[in-house]
Amino acid sequence: MRRRELESSDPALFAEIAARAEIGHLVIVTPDGWPRAVAVNFGAVGQRIYFHGALAGEKFAVAAAPGGARAGFTMNLPHAMIPSTWTAPGFACPATHFFKSVEIKGRCTLVDDPAEQAVALQALMRKYQPEGGYDPIDPQESRYAKALAHVGVFRIDPESWSGKVKFGQNEPAKLRRRFVEELRRRGRPIDLATADEIDKTLAGDET
Repeated sequence: MRRRELESSDPALFAEIAARAEIGHLVIVTPDGWPRAVAVNFGAVGQRIYFHGALAGEKFAVAAAPGGARAGFTMNLPHAMIPSTWTAPGFACPATHFFKSVEIKGRCTLVDDPAEQAVALQALMRKYQPEGGYDPIDPQESRYAKALAHVGVFRIDPESWSGKVKFGQNEPAKLRRRFVEELRRRGRPIDLATADEIDKTLAGDET
């Protein structure tokens, strides 16, 4: 990563983004040689990424190959847009966007063990339907066994990953304080959350 001050390898960052990001992007090379980025809902068990799909098509063809296939996966939490007027009125270039993200490099494989399929899909249900209202996914129960036999469950095992946390760390503290002031004045929920994140970068920084 070019901006080392924005880089993070904190496992807590991985866990936060995996739990909160609603969409991730799977990057594969399809059998015809073209790169493809696919938006998917996903769940994480530790740092393994799981998603589901059809037992046919490009994702299936890639993941079902012996040993799986190389894949990339990105997940991000967008925060507030910072308009250029807060930095240099009349000049467009300083406009920027703050965010947290994780980029994974690993292997994508097809999960064929019903017990692991159940764990994976249970992780997705906990994430996307936290209020419950369903019976736990049990591969021994007939209705779930039938459903598991007809769905593709895919896993990405990370070989490496890197996080990026961008909240103006490369800017002077005086400017970051201006951002906090303007964000709190604008006052949307995402603005207030972004201001809190910038405040973390200001601890002990008087420049």
